[in-house]
Amino acid sequence: MHWGRWGFGLVLMGLAAWTQAAFWHKPPGEPAQGFGSRENYISERYFEYQFGTAAAGDQTWYYVPEHLKYGTSAPVVVFLHGFAALIPKLYQTHIEHLVKQGNIVIFPQFQKATLNGFLSEAGLFSPADQSVWAKRAVSTVDQALEELGDQVQADEVYLYGHSLGGLIALAWQAEGGVTPRAAVLSHPQVNAQEGIPAFVRYFLKIIEIPWRDYAPAIHFPVIVLNGDEDTIATVEQSREILSLLTSAPTAELYIAQRDCYGYPCVSPNHGGPLDKIQGLPAHLKLFSVSGELDGLDWRYYFAGMDAVLAGWRQDLPFDLGYWSNGRPVKPVLVEPALQ
Repeated sequence: MHWGRWGFGLVLMGLAAWTQAAFWHKPPGEPAQGFGSRENYISERYFEYQFGTAAAGDQTWYYVPEHLKYGTSAPVVVFLHGFAALIPKLYQTHIEHLVKQGNIVIFPQFQKATLNGFLSEAGLFSPADQSVWAKRAVSTVDQALEELGDQVQADEVYLYGHSLGGLIALAWQAEGGVTPRAAVLSHPQVNAQEGIPAFVRYFLKIIEIPWRDYAPAIHFPVIVLNGDEDTIATVEQSREILSLLTSAPTAELYIAQRDCYGYPCVSPNHGGPLDKIQGLPAHLKLFSVSGELDGLDWRYYFAGMDAVLAGWRQDLPFDLGYWSNGRPVKPVLVEPALQ
């Protein structure tokens, strides 16, 4: 009887602990105020322009808010997509978030986007030269800036690059791109072989951007956003990037942490910066790539870019919020460059 009571008590204690960390606790959504929120929206309406072709790999979109941030001019965010993430729709909510705050966004599609064109540049049948993509991005952004004219606040051009786009950002200065005020690299993928099955890797022919040669000469601030769940653009890759940014005025690495206290998990995987994607291909799921719009988008990726636009370069003030029962989400870790 004595042990029965003790056993029953232990069961109750275990049940109480389980209910504090269970699937019905929900992660936070978008913030009501601060970076990553809608607090600073000034222009619900915006205009989309487009030039170039998918076949040539120079198709480019740019978005101009009806009300520019500074009245007659606005900062520009050059939005550099990930490998094969060729259309703005994959990042639409983030793009609109930036534009509705009065910023101009340029989205260069620097890879060929027809089936034949994409396969020809994938490295399976002929070498894929990553520097060609960087040159295209620089060239088409220059054209967009020329078309925008005086609407551009010339000293406030920023780079935001996801995955392959982060690599393109590292080549930006070397390829003669317009000088950015700062760059945000979101899960930058600088190792073309990472995350690719060995049997596929054997057939790939890739002429990689010599980013290790370029990085030490970069002279603008760099902010790297990554997550401990990324198995494609690993945190170790980001640390190597940081170690080579020896001429950058400031450089910091931020690491979001996986948190499965409730459901769904807070999941900073390689697809974290993507918008909600219907019918995500199964092969991407195998690489732990997801595509959903969730609190992490607003509170980490959106907030990080917002903070940089507001002038922050170090110690970005991330607030990942609370689970539905009041427990804090695991915080963002920060690692400064060792200059």
